[in-house]
Amino acid sequence: MRFSLGFVLALSLAGLQFIAICIVVFTSYVSSERAMLEHARGLMDEAGINAAEHTKRFLEPATEITEQARRILDSGLVSVTQPQEMEEYFFQLLQSEPQLSGIYFGDETGNFVYVMKSDGPGPYRTKFILIEGEERTIEYIWRDEDFAVVTRSFDPEDTFDARTRPWYTEARQLGARIWTDPYIFFSSQQPGITVAAPIHGASDTLRGVVGIDLDIADISMFLSDLTVGASGAAFILSDDGRVIAHPDPARISTRNDDGTVGFIGINDFSDPIVRAAFAGFDVTAAPSTQAERAGFTFAGEDFMTLLMPIPDIDLPWNIAVFAPENDFIQGIKDNRVRNIWIAAIISVITALAGLTLAELILKPVRAFAVRTSLVSQGEVSTSDPLPRTYKELRAANATLIDEIAERRRLDAKLQELNRELTHVTRVNMMGQMATGLAHELSQPLTTISQNLDTALSVAKMDPKPNKELISILTELDEQAHQGGDIIRALRSFVRKDKGSEQPFDIKELVAQTQRLLRQELEGGGITIATDIPDLRPAMGNRVQIAQVLINLLRNANDAIVTAEAPLRKITITAQQLPDAIEVRVADTGPGVDADVTLFKEFQTSKPDGLGLGLSISRTIVEAGRGRLWYDDTSKQFCFTVPCETL
Repeated sequence: MRFSLGFVLALSLAGLQFIAICIVVFTSYVSSERAMLEHARGLMDEAGINAAEHTKRFLEPATEITEQARRILDSGLVSVTQPQEMEEYFFQLLQSEPQLSGIYFGDETGNFVYVMKSDGPGPYRTKFILIEGEERTIEYIWRDEDFAVVTRSFDPEDTFDARTRPWYTEARQLGARIWTDPYIFFSSQQPGITVAAPIHGASDTLRGVVGIDLDIADISMFLSDLTVGASGAAFILSDDGRVIAHPDPARISTRNDDGTVGFIGINDFSDPIVRAAFAGFDVTAAPSTQAERAGFTFAGEDFMTLLMPIPDIDLPWNIAVFAPENDFIQGIKDNRVRNIWIAAIISVITALAGLTLAELILKPVRAFAVRTSLVSQGEVSTSDPLPRTYKELRAANATLIDEIAERRRLDAKLQELNRELTHVTRVNMMGQMATGLAHELSQPLTTISQNLDTALSVAKMDPKPNKELISILTELDEQAHQGGDIIRALRSFVRKDKGSEQPFDIKELVAQTQRLLRQELEGGGITIATDIPDLRPAMGNRVQIAQVLINLLRNANDAIVTAEAPLRKITITAQQLPDAIEVRVADTGPGVDADVTLFKEFQTSKPDGLGLGLSISRTIVEAGRGRLWYDDTSKQFCFTVPCETL
């Protein structure tokens, strides 16, 4: 290799630390971003609810006062035939609620009484239209806060007729309280709306209509004070898509083709972000009973939108809210970049510190390696003092010296050892090949297992799951896991891995092993019979015991097929001993050749066998505190496995 071990260790340590920090930072960012977005949606909902509640509270007094005036005028407590009484009553109502712009009454003969707030010459102005026969009188009276007259005037040219106004005609037709569409007041040029109710006489005939004007500019003032992120906004849309309240009230009015002033439509709004925010909503549809949320991108920036109905009012209005996502999560993004830079700096510092530490640790090791090489080549005497090193290396040096000496008391056996070494080399090569094969097979087996898990999940999600398909997929998944277990066991054998002991069901293990070898056994026309009662759980390495069973079953299979036995059957039995379970494997083959020494390495009766299967099996069983033997009397291979104590 081009790089030293110390450099590789330091670089690996710093890289792993950097990756770990990045994972923590990214995970924290994702979770915090999700939480902040949920919090942002909550803030937008809160802003929409606040706007809706404020609008509702703003409109409710007008409906209550309208109903109160209707009851008072219906009952005759204030006579609709006495304009002065109505004027004084309307004056008192107008003073009680600041959002009311004016209160008026018109009757079926054309009489009209209107009390409104005024800019001068007095704070209140009354308009009388009185009809007596063919004579029509229009009088204006300005009053102060105490109802005292400031000035009067007459306007004989005024042609106003309440009976032709929308608020009058709609209330008369419906016979109930109505709200008009929002409009711009002619006198104040402020946005407003009218609520009106019919007045009936004793015979239930219509006597007139009482109406109240509300200046809804106050709603825009409230919206201007409403905080929605750093640059978001809330406004109100009517059912025909017009903006009737906005934080900047000067932007909601427009001049119509006929010269009148009206509300601007959402699609004609001067702010392109506002137009883009609600382009995906059908704002002209009837307001939904539920809030609608969406997102959009404008000029590369992500936004959130909310369209919310105003509950418990008779008006088809929607609260519209939008805000940039970065208003809520930009701080998190900045913090993430800062943390990544911190992680990179820490990783560089750690790498430098690790390189220095690794050099200090490896210096004695390199000195020992050099001395060992010189000793093995005979250039340095074994009696020369050791360099300063670790106690583990000193112990290794003592062992090395003994081995070198022993290698010099062995010339007589060199030829025999050479022949065995050649055989061991071939076996080792096969072990390496097996390790490589196990490594190559583990990846597709893992992929198969994952795909089967996914297929099982998809199959179970079906409203009418196919039980047969689920059963097949489950069995395939078990086989894939079993294959993976066998591969891992094979790698453990090559590495001399002792594994771990766990309780397992020997009956279930035999069944799984039988399924694993089913295709191989069926190819030779061999059947398996089992006689295994319910036993206590066995204790041992389940995978390795499975490998012992596989070795014994394959030996039995090979013996039956090679001898071309007419009866092709393998029998597996098990019985409970006081502290162990005894398993026996019998077959209808010719038995063990007398010239073969069982359980010895490289001893086999198979022309292509290595002679390692039984030796490895015995090693596995004995390592698990059991015993493996061949019963000459019954011609059966037997082994024991410890079981759980009672």
